[in-house]
Amino acid sequence: SLKEIDGYFSHLMEIRADLPYDIDGIVYKVNAISLQERLGFLTRTPRWAIAHKFPAEKAITRINNIRIQVGRAGALTPVAVFDPVQLAGTTVSRAILHNQDIISDKDIRVGDRIVVRKAGDIIPEVVRSVSHREGSEPYFIPNVCPICGAEALRDEDEAVIRCQNIDCPAQLARSIEHFASRNAMNIEGLGEAIVQQLLDNKFVSNVADLYELDVQTVMQVTGGMKSAENLINSIENSKKASLDRLVFALGIRGIGQRAAKLLCEKFGSMEAIMEALPLEICSIDGFGDIMADSVYNAMQEPHRIKLIERLKNHGVNMTYDSGKVSDELAGKTF
Repeated sequence: SLKEIDGYFSHLMEIRADLPYDIDGIVYKVNAISLQERLGFLTRTPRWAIAHKFPAEKAITRINNIRIQVGRAGALTPVAVFDPVQLAGTTVSRAILHNQDIISDKDIRVGDRIVVRKAGDIIPEVVRSVSHREGSEPYFIPNVCPICGAEALRDEDEAVIRCQNIDCPAQLARSIEHFASRNAMNIEGLGEAIVQQLLDNKFVSNVADLYELDVQTVMQVTGGMKSAENLINSIENSKKASLDRLVFALGIRGIGQRAAKLLCEKFGSMEAIMEALPLEICSIDGFGDIMADSVYNAMQEPHRIKLIERLKNHGVNMTYDSGKVSDELAGKTF
């Protein structure tokens, strides 16, 4: 019963410190396997289980600065930099503040004494401001991009402020890192430092340029023949990646791994996805108007159309293989 669950949670809270191992909560699950099979899974978690985390450990520290990071979709994300504190076994000195609404609601300012915690014992979070420094002023995210200087605006239906320059160097770097990430095209060896050097040397200006690199060029940023060869081989191997990985790698707003897979299962090819109308996309189970419009609008953008055409010309896979096998043995017992 729920009462028994609550009682067991309270009991574990009491004995947690005496256990010979670390725990951060309890997982409750439906016990009947038949019900588990009916309920199924989400992308990362089963529908038949849920985690109940213990309250996070808290500490008090002081904010020294608020820095702005620029994401691959142009979002300006404020990050609080504070005096290091120990939380859940690690040293923490930074926490994302997310957006202006959160900063204003909590009235967080540079110089404040703040309460911080690790949400779920993992992600650092500023809980609240304890006190302001004398003479401090409310903090506002700038309306210009700190990287390229372009205008940054807030969309009417979002809390996020975005750089309006699609050629912003920060957006470009993040988009290439995302494209190469493990869950996207899985290009091993193409980390943040290498991406930045490729951009600084003007060897690439978008993800399609990756497929025009050669060993001699890459050696100038990796410093070694073997590492350059490995990176070129990894780029070449990525051409065979499943189409859902490519769709995810393109960084369409609101389209994660699961949504990319559903798109590919519905339409079967990049060409069909590009030609799909919002009403067709919206018919996919789990898609709503916002996601459908996001996909449709992304596939109408001239620079993305040109990018996909270049990727296709470089031999990147544009069709989806669902991996479904013959049902010839269905219903038979051996």
